[in-house]
Amino acid sequence: MEAARHISEEARIVLTTLRTGPPDIAHGLLVQNLVNLRLAIKAQTVIPNTKSSKQIKPPPVQEETQGSSYVQPFLDVILNPRAAGPHTLVALRSLYRLLKRRSIILSHGIDYQVNADMANLMRGILACRFEQTDVGNDEAVEMAIADLLSLIIELDEQREMDPNILMDGFNTVFVTRNTFVHSPALCYHFEQVLGVFVTEMFGSIHKGNSASGCKMILQFLVSQLLHTPMNLEDGIVSTGSTGEIMASALHDATRILSLRLIQSSLRKAWSPVDPMDIDSETKDNDGEEKLKVDLVGEEMEEILKIIGDDLCLSILIVGQGIWQYQDPTSGAVPGMISIQVLSEICTTLATMWGLPSLRLKLTLQFESIFSGFYQRALSLLRRLPVPVDSYTFSANQIFDAEVEVILESLVDIICLHDPGTNNGLGLGAFETFFVTYDCNLYRSDLASGLVKELSRCCGGSVDEFGQLIPAGPVAGMSRATSMQADVSGPATPTKSESNLGGASGFQNVSNDDIELRHVPAHLRELCAEALLGVMKSLFAVSTQTKGEEEKDENVSTVKDLENVKNQKRLLREAATKFNEKASKGFVFLVEKEILTEPVGPKDVAEFLRNGITLGMEKVKIGEYLGNSGKAPQAGKSPPNWERDWFHKETLKEYCASFHFKDQTLLDCLRMFLTSFRLPGEAQQIDRILQAFSESAASQCIESKEIFSQDPKKAADAAYLLSFSIIMLNTDLHNNNIRADRKMKVEDFIKNNTDYGKDIMDEDKKFPRDFLVSIYESIRDNQIKTMGEGADGVMTSERWKDVLRGKEPESKELPVSCTDDMKHLIAENMWLPVLSAIRGFWSVPNEDHARHSSNRTGMLGSQGARLGVDLSMAMLRGLRNLSKLDIFQDLFVRLCFCTGLIGDYVNDAVERTAAFVDSVERQSAVVVVIQIAMECADLLGAEGWKAVFSILFELRDLKLIGGRKMNRTLLCEGDVDLLTTDARRDWEMLIVKECFEATGGSSRVNKGPAKRGGFLNSLIFGSPTQVSPPPAVSPSSRDAPILKLSEHGKEELVLWDDLAPSDIEDEGEKSHEVTPSVLTLGGAFEKLLIQENRTAQDGPVTGLETYEDTRVSRLSPRARVRKRLEFICNFSNFISETKFMDINDLNILLKALIDVINGTTIRLGQSTFPIYLSPASEALGEVWLCEITLKNKDRTAKIWESRLKPHFTSKLKRQLDIKKDPMISIIPVAEKLVTGLLRICYNNVHRKDVNNDILETLECLYAQDCVVEVISRSNLNLNKHISEGLWRICRDVDGLRMIDNQGWDGLFGLIQYCATNGETLSPIKGTGKPTALAEDDPALQAFRSIHLMLRSPELRDVVPFRIVHCIRTLIKGGEEKRCPKLSVAGLDLLSLLHARLQSLIARSSENKNEEDVIFWANCWYSIVEGMANASDSKYPGTRQHAIQMFTDSLMDRHGQDVPVPELCKILNGVSLPMAKSRIVELIESQNDLQFDSDAIMIEFELCISLIFKPFLHYLNRLSASPENLSTVWISMLSIIAELFSVDKAQLSVPVNLFKAFQQLATEHLRNAVMILMSKGLVETDGNGEENITSATWQKIEEIEFVKSFISEWKDSVKISE
Repeated sequence: MEAARHISEEARIVLTTLRTGPPDIAHGLLVQNLVNLRLAIKAQTVIPNTKSSKQIKPPPVQEETQGSSYVQPFLDVILNPRAAGPHTLVALRSLYRLLKRRSIILSHGIDYQVNADMANLMRGILACRFEQTDVGNDEAVEMAIADLLSLIIELDEQREMDPNILMDGFNTVFVTRNTFVHSPALCYHFEQVLGVFVTEMFGSIHKGNSASGCKMILQFLVSQLLHTPMNLEDGIVSTGSTGEIMASALHDATRILSLRLIQSSLRKAWSPVDPMDIDSETKDNDGEEKLKVDLVGEEMEEILKIIGDDLCLSILIVGQGIWQYQDPTSGAVPGMISIQVLSEICTTLATMWGLPSLRLKLTLQFESIFSGFYQRALSLLRRLPVPVDSYTFSANQIFDAEVEVILESLVDIICLHDPGTNNGLGLGAFETFFVTYDCNLYRSDLASGLVKELSRCCGGSVDEFGQLIPAGPVAGMSRATSMQADVSGPATPTKSESNLGGASGFQNVSNDDIELRHVPAHLRELCAEALLGVMKSLFAVSTQTKGEEEKDENVSTVKDLENVKNQKRLLREAATKFNEKASKGFVFLVEKEILTEPVGPKDVAEFLRNGITLGMEKVKIGEYLGNSGKAPQAGKSPPNWERDWFHKETLKEYCASFHFKDQTLLDCLRMFLTSFRLPGEAQQIDRILQAFSESAASQCIESKEIFSQDPKKAADAAYLLSFSIIMLNTDLHNNNIRADRKMKVEDFIKNNTDYGKDIMDEDKKFPRDFLVSIYESIRDNQIKTMGEGADGVMTSERWKDVLRGKEPESKELPVSCTDDMKHLIAENMWLPVLSAIRGFWSVPNEDHARHSSNRTGMLGSQGARLGVDLSMAMLRGLRNLSKLDIFQDLFVRLCFCTGLIGDYVNDAVERTAAFVDSVERQSAVVVVIQIAMECADLLGAEGWKAVFSILFELRDLKLIGGRKMNRTLLCEGDVDLLTTDARRDWEMLIVKECFEATGGSSRVNKGPAKRGGFLNSLIFGSPTQVSPPPAVSPSSRDAPILKLSEHGKEELVLWDDLAPSDIEDEGEKSHEVTPSVLTLGGAFEKLLIQENRTAQDGPVTGLETYEDTRVSRLSPRARVRKRLEFICNFSNFISETKFMDINDLNILLKALIDVINGTTIRLGQSTFPIYLSPASEALGEVWLCEITLKNKDRTAKIWESRLKPHFTSKLKRQLDIKKDPMISIIPVAEKLVTGLLRICYNNVHRKDVNNDILETLECLYAQDCVVEVISRSNLNLNKHISEGLWRICRDVDGLRMIDNQGWDGLFGLIQYCATNGETLSPIKGTGKPTALAEDDPALQAFRSIHLMLRSPELRDVVPFRIVHCIRTLIKGGEEKRCPKLSVAGLDLLSLLHARLQSLIARSSENKNEEDVIFWANCWYSIVEGMANASDSKYPGTRQHAIQMFTDSLMDRHGQDVPVPELCKILNGVSLPMAKSRIVELIESQNDLQFDSDAIMIEFELCISLIFKPFLHYLNRLSASPENLSTVWISMLSIIAELFSVDKAQLSVPVNLFKAFQQLATEHLRNAVMILMSKGLVETDGNGEENITSATWQKIEEIEFVKSFISEWKDSVKISE
């Protein structure tokens, strides 16, 4: 009932509208039919219906009815041409509503009279006629028709409608849309309707007749691309008339619509089935999801043929139209293809690529698309000329906009490719390119080609093998020069560029000397984005492991890919050699076993057939094919490929490789000539055309109807016609032939109508229409024999050859995405990426980086940013892949891009200016430092050498540091070994020495510009000339004159000197940049922008003083230094080494040591020297020490292998001070010494290494070592060494852990310091010496010994060998005029002596004779040192020494010492010392420095020394009469000798000498009395030779004492 009511209502609505019309309409048949319909609905009974509870019974149906009786009244209104637009519109809308609400059901055939036949309804709507009244109503009718057609398509769920009717409807809407192109709203509506057609049809392509309809729609849309006219008028498009512009817009709109519909159809049909729509019919037997295209069957093959043959060719030809204007013969103009059309073309290509099932079936097509469209566009982009007129400028501008669209599309394809769609193998877009094309012997290197072209557009220079070449096409080069640069060395042109007649790629371009322009910045940005996308795809995390790959038998191994790639590379090399000489190429193929002996004609033909892909020149192919070869000669046997029969067979096989079937002879000839260029000789052309005719005559279309059935006659006819076509092509398109002399169509017909009965069958001639069609085709479309399709544009003939040609059998290589596969790709792309980076940084090669002045300033910020981002992406990717060999090579090459490594040819001022003015070089430094900190364990030896070379050069240019409170790398982690005053004095001495070494001037003036002196470049860091000290004549110096090189590094001697601009950035706030959000390149560029803005701020009134301006603005060098400090974070450079593996740390240290010692850096096959200034060498030693200290826990692992050999070799090397200027040695020597000392005192407490390090201290005091040689000058390192000694000794806990090995080194250093103190000068007027400075080496030695002896922790630890250090200290005090030091040393001996007593006593108690003897010897050494001190020229020292010596002998030590050892001391030390001192006093001619009282004190001390020890140990000596006699007789002999001195030789007053005699006599008497009291000496001898007789005999010899003998004897007797 609902359906009946709805039909009645709609009929009423139409009736109401018709009654407002003219009488013939208001009362005519149309109204009557509608009235009858309403009456019939009301009169009929109701029958069941699926859509409503009841349905009406229709009226009787007439045979002529076009549809059901319910639809026919409405159709009558639609079909009546007298009905006005509003009437027709109402009928259409009513019918639309009836169908929409299913009040009328559509069907195919009338099963029930309640249904409407869909086909008849469709025909009726398409046949709609109405009387046009106004534009609005007319447009509404057209919209209603389109909506109704769209609804019918939607309702046809089973797709059983006749495809021809469906196509009529689609065509109707499409034409209507073009008719109303002036109305955007209508166009949009019709486009939506067309979209519904496409969506519904292709969305259900597997149902009913949908596949046939889809094929027809797709054919129609493709035809619109090529058959729509293009704007070929003279001049640029925008300059045409209004009509032309409107026509062009219409054509563009048609193409855009067609392309969008094609995109929709492809996505709908070839995308995977929506999971929500999957049913049992859309799954395979395994339950896996299928694609819609797999369910179509044979119809799908036809659709695929349309896509592969027609759509791809149409898109490619239309797309390539953007550069046809560069061919003067084409008649094309710039902008012939609008940007919108081009954008849709690119979108269509991206859509096709994004559909995996479609991509796999269009492998050959995509090869031509990417090489002939994307790659070709990039190639032409970098070859555009510098505009010299408005036309060229506009043309370049239009082409740039077009290429921008192409590049954006390429970026989308590369970056937005889903790896999961590639058969589940996880390959990205770039990997797919590489595996599918680059690793196929018979396909182009698509992936490599794109990367190389992108690199060249970025400014890089690579050949076709991906190798770097010295220079590439840059702005300022001519086209010819650019071509030579691209194919220099072993390179060959690309497939799209091979054999181009001029750089533009077109045959008729004659001016090759056109200057090329730069690629615009925004396009370089897109090229970089594409390269970044390539790397993002390549370095993404692999989705499948190597083990998983090996489990799949259908997946090839990476080894297979590598083998294919290597073979392809060999084929390319062979093609290069073939271009030089054909025989060279074949010999190379045989040598590499690509061709096996004997080489057959078919093998050579296949090689030539694949020549374009391999980069073979078409001219060379033609020359070889046309060559007749060598005839047989006696005694000669040339290779097969040079024989005449071989050439003939090769030509036959070459022609047989073409597929001429079902092609016209002209098309066959065009296809044939796209693969090579005909040679110039007529005989060679004849041979080639003869072979071509024999192959084509039996396959072409003419062979069935026009040529003879006799193969021989057919071949001859084809030959003559082909030759005639070649002549016609030359005649019509040769500019040297006048237009009135060119061949006319009648002439061509006359020449080719009848070839005679020997060639043509009787009564059989070439039809006139056939010959006319050939003539017109050649006239309109010249046969060109150069380039890809002659002029770099794909032609239909070349396309046929690409698609119809069957590839030689080759193994398909599907691979999974593993790291090994990525390694292979990385090996083939890293050099082009490096070239792109160099292009952005304007560094064509290593030499250019060092020798050029690339002063771009802020103009280079974009290149700097892109170079940084590319570099970081490539290096991080290689790191993640663990491709260390490439990573390290790339890193070193990037280091050279800084321009800070190698042979410097300019002085520091010029080098600084070149670096400061080049943000590209600065960005290269940023990359190097960032990677060095991120990947420190991967750089390798050469990488670290490069890093350190860069840092040292930055130091020499004063570009490291800046703020005094944070000098980063220019500071040491410990407090300076020198005091502030000592450091200042030291630096001034170095400056003075350097000034004198240069002969009083820093360098000889060269050129008209006078350079500043040494002092101001050293101290002020400025070329401003200051007044230096008076020049020193070379003849007045004994030392050699320092020879300065061109770079002047020899005069840089202070390792931490600052530039004058360092004070400028003190307190300056850093710019706020967020590196975590930006890339490193973006952060660097943002910092540059902020600096530029800041530099524009400041005083602007013009009244400011110089100081105001100077404070407000930083100098360029200060700005760069601050920039590098902020971005690079140098302060973390050293500290990051503690996270390195020990092996990598050893590599770093070795590299640093090699750089310090002067080495070379290897880059490929070349080596480059490293030049360091003395200051940089010193800084290197500082870094070496800092790195060691940052790795304290691993010092033992690096000491023996790296550090110890370095310190030993450097400090012990022999110096020739007559040849080597001292100033070139001192800076590094200082830091060598301080570095060793710092390592020592920071590692004393480490048991695993402390002894080895302390042992190395021997290098500081070895004979003729560096330190000793330097100490001979006024520049010595003694204060450095002594402070280091003190810091070592302060670590008391550490000293407890060292053994004899360490103590030996330490004691040697103490002795060195003790003897190298400062010599004191006497105070004027007093003669007394001055005091020692606090940092005096000898004083530091004393402090060190005193600390060791006084520390309770070291009481039983310090070896007794320290006594030698003390004795040396005492001696040093004497030599350096410091008696106080000697006295202090004696006190130390006394302290040591006191400690010895317990040791001797303990050994004696334990009855350990060996220990007792050992300690007795130690005691001997102590007292011997005291004895030696008694020889001092200072009375205080002498007296102190004698007194201390006496007290020492009187101590308890002797009670435990064996008598022989005791006698050894008395006879060997004590008595001789006393004698020598007394003799010195009474006979010396020296000017004594004390008065009479002092002399008497010393006399008394010496006499006490003779007698007191003897009497003290008399009891022990008496136990050994022999030892007693020896000592006693020695004493008497000394007294006798002293008393017998001639008074004439006395140096003291006589009264003093008499006082001495009296004192000595008293002591002698006392001793004799004690001996007699003990019975050791008798009063009278018995005549025997014993101690008694010897005693009285010696006493009687003393004249002064002889008179007292009887008295002494009597005294003894009385006492008894």
